[in-house]
Amino acid sequence: MKTERIIIKGVVQGVGFRPFLYRLAKKLGLSGIIKNTQSGVEIIASGDEDCLNQFRKAILEEKPPNAFIREIAVEEISHEVWQKNYGDVLKEIKIVKEDDASEVELDLLPDLAICPDCLLEFYDPKNRRFKHPFIACTNCGPRYGMLIRLPYERENTTMGYFPLCPDCQKEYTDPMNRRFHAEAIACPNCGPRLILYQTKVDEPIAWDREALNLARRFIIEGKILAVKGLNGFHLICRADKPEIVKELRRRKRRPSKPFAVMFPSLELLKKYCLVDEEDIGLMQSPQSPIILVPGKELLPKEVAEGINLVGAMLPYTPIHLLLLEGLSFPVIATSGNFSDEPLIFEEERARKALAEVADYFLVHDRKILRGSDDSVIKKIGTVYIMIRRGRGYAPYPQMLPFSTPMHILALGAEEKNTFTLGLKNRLIVSPHVGDLGNPETFDYFVKLIEEYLNLYQVKSLDFIVCDLHPGYQSTRLAKSLAKERGIPLLQVQHHQSHLLSVLAEEGIVPEEELLGFAWDGTGFGLDRSVWGGETLLLQGLEFKRIRSFRPFRLVGGETAIKDIRKIALSFLFEVYGEEALELSHPLIRSFSEKELLMIYRAWESMDKGAYSFPLCSSCGRLFDAISALAGVCFKNTYEGEAPMKLESLYNPQVKGAFPYSLKENFYFDWEPMVREVVEGSYTKEEIATFFINALADFLWQTVLELSQSKVILSGGVMVNGPLLKRIMESLEPMGIRVLRNKKFPPLDGGISLGQAYYGMLSFIFSKTS
Repeated sequence: MKTERIIIKGVVQGVGFRPFLYRLAKKLGLSGIIKNTQSGVEIIASGDEDCLNQFRKAILEEKPPNAFIREIAVEEISHEVWQKNYGDVLKEIKIVKEDDASEVELDLLPDLAICPDCLLEFYDPKNRRFKHPFIACTNCGPRYGMLIRLPYERENTTMGYFPLCPDCQKEYTDPMNRRFHAEAIACPNCGPRLILYQTKVDEPIAWDREALNLARRFIIEGKILAVKGLNGFHLICRADKPEIVKELRRRKRRPSKPFAVMFPSLELLKKYCLVDEEDIGLMQSPQSPIILVPGKELLPKEVAEGINLVGAMLPYTPIHLLLLEGLSFPVIATSGNFSDEPLIFEEERARKALAEVADYFLVHDRKILRGSDDSVIKKIGTVYIMIRRGRGYAPYPQMLPFSTPMHILALGAEEKNTFTLGLKNRLIVSPHVGDLGNPETFDYFVKLIEEYLNLYQVKSLDFIVCDLHPGYQSTRLAKSLAKERGIPLLQVQHHQSHLLSVLAEEGIVPEEELLGFAWDGTGFGLDRSVWGGETLLLQGLEFKRIRSFRPFRLVGGETAIKDIRKIALSFLFEVYGEEALELSHPLIRSFSEKELLMIYRAWESMDKGAYSFPLCSSCGRLFDAISALAGVCFKNTYEGEAPMKLESLYNPQVKGAFPYSLKENFYFDWEPMVREVVEGSYTKEEIATFFINALADFLWQTVLELSQSKVILSGGVMVNGPLLKRIMESLEPMGIRVLRNKKFPPLDGGISLGQAYYGMLSFIFSKTS
């Protein structure tokens, strides 16, 4: 007879872990106790040594599908201690209440899509939860958005406001039941209710099943609905009617940014999109993300004009399944907010803020405490790239290949913001927050940081990490918090953070030199110019900038990022000087003579100090310029519009690449390709293809020249499908290992991860120096 204390840390609460352990211990004839703690799950098990060995082995091999074990500690307990604490009372295995603890080492579980078991019950007319809009179990349903505090118990969630009926109570307390301690457990007799309101009317129109039936009818009739789901509000309307999509755009003040599309059935998904079994499997997974897949051009152009990809998703909650039941057309399912503002998840705020957008509101009375945008993934060839990490994925932790005593906070970038908590041996990245330039988003950012510090009971921080950019809201907040708390502030260069985010995912400590390419739109450089086409050698906490793109003056500064004709003009002035004004080119003709001359004079005077335009070496801005010069896009009405439209024109059947040169053995010189675009007779498709091929060739040749066996890729440009595909197809057959972001975005949503990793590495390298 032997007794062990087993402590398990990770995502082990709210996933059916205790009933799994109970059934396993029962099967092996073990006695003892199982309990939640603020560190995870603790088991004290007594039995034959062989049975204990089998028990530990099965924990790892047979754990519940949504559980994540990051650490198991095993300690043998003497018979005397066992007798003293428990005596002979425990002749069997029992699940008991958790103890209090001072430090939380749990990992929060994301909100999850409906699971296969619940789906079977949902469609079973004999089941008491037949078509119940809030069906859930330990494997699915709300988690992150309803948690008040840890540990994960019903009274610590917003479901605690709904007393259980006798039937649910029986399931909830039965260790052999799938819903044992399923905190979201509900049924038609005791759970939340659906309510339908007309805009600006306080009295409900309908409740429950009638509310769903009416809401569905309104969608069919062409109305726009605000629907409260698992993690916030969606705006939903028909996607097959151009006039309805146009009206949604007008009301939401979103002129052209692509909308996500939810398909009521697999048949409709396959009718409108090119998908394979892997895509479908991912859409039906517990995470159920939006996936950017090729469309068949059957949707109205108003859904995603000029883009050949569809942001496709399947219904992932019982509410969505019921609402879209029987529909013969896809629907728009876009975030319930205005552009650049945070996702709305509170009913009261939604009914005020979206009153001019939605005709009706379908809501429920389960409170959501924190929102989480739908995750967005892009398929490139056979690989998937995380574009926006939210529902279903965040805040799963990234484990480190080492442990430190450090508690740090990294505040991320200005746009596509996330923040990261670094706690000992894990990095906890928040869901997508958004653009901190928006006051409401910034307020939510500050509030969410405070919530995380409270949830994880972080009493003190060792330091704060942020970007170098002095104008970022995240940088200003970091400086303020560091001063207020009297702790050090670390500032990390933007593109170094991009590359470090990849190393954090891979668990690589950069003890030797590693080559990385960080290509994006904007990042504050060490020389205070705008970087964005960087080739860096990383080692330890340092980096060398060994190549970049030929810099140019960004005429118009920040305004040029939207009016990208001005970016193209900057390139024309650099190449042709004053002769650019005489070019017979559509871009030149798009300006009035007066406006054109004024911009040129400003550009010409920049070296005399009359105007101060930022010096820029950004690959993302080069995409903008080529797009404008090709006549593909003159204005970015949303971030990344011009590059996305250029990407959509790429044709792999077209062979060739634009010329470029290497200036001073450092700068990628784009002048030869700009001359080709302006002076040559190329189609838009050829320009897009030759340009992207040239960038891939430059990267490939740089890697070969430097004789590297592995290369890191990150930054927003690396979500360009044809570019990434061509790079990987060039390097991997040569045995060169391509390291890239997989679980986290290569865009600025991954910056906080890289910053936090820098912070943790600073401790490691300080100990070895």
